[in-house]
Amino acid sequence: MQNFFILANESSDWLSNEFAPLMLNLLIAIIPSILLCTYVYKKDVIEKEPMIMLIKLFCLGILITIPASFMEKSLLTGLNLKENGLFECFIIAFLVVGLVEEGYKYIITYFGCWHNKNFDHVFDGIVYATFVSLGFAMLENILYVMENGTQTALLRAFISVPAHGFYAVACGYYLGLSKLNYSIGNIKKARLYKFFSIFIPVVLHGLFDFLLLTNSNDFIWIFFAFVAILYIVSFFNIRKLSTVQMTSSLQK
Repeated sequence: MQNFFILANESSDWLSNEFAPLMLNLLIAIIPSILLCTYVYKKDVIEKEPMIMLIKLFCLGILITIPASFMEKSLLTGLNLKENGLFECFIIAFLVVGLVEEGYKYIITYFGCWHNKNFDHVFDGIVYATFVSLGFAMLENILYVMENGTQTALLRAFISVPAHGFYAVACGYYLGLSKLNYSIGNIKKARLYKFFSIFIPVVLHGLFDFLLLTNSNDFIWIFFAFVAILYIVSFFNIRKLSTVQMTSSLQK
């Protein structure tokens, strides 16, 4: 019986010293993605998208984190890239991280919703892209937080995870405009918007990472200004587009 109490006390110590902080970090890592998805979903005021479809897109976003990470590491190894200078930082930020991650997310968003009958408003594109992107961001965030702890969890909750959502707003907006223009027969403009739906997120993601990778005091203030602009522009556009989509229904 004495041994039992010793084991119980040791287990209690483990729970308080290890398990509780671990659960706290996991919650901090998960909650931002859930909150942002909920916010965008509620802003879809005209016609809600099927929850099963959105959960599927979110889960696919989680799954692609693994091959995206593998490809990034393979490219870094194959190109022998290290963060030694501005040029190397540029290549890593835009052509490795930005292009790979946004490319994977775009593929899932496009093939997961483009031909779906529920994609009938411009704002729907934002909803779909957001769920994919924040599924991706959630698993990525969990992996970072498990390795680096609570401070990283808090920083990423307010910076990195929302940034993934902001890239998705750009992707979904231009994808919605592309489908709108296809539906009215404006093929040239539709193709241009489809290009923007991948190009703009890659640029935004690349710039975000580039400003961080330089590890320069001169760039850090630009970085925070950039993040602030992303917040303002993205939330403004979400609120605006969710109310004007009544006149933006895609023609069948």
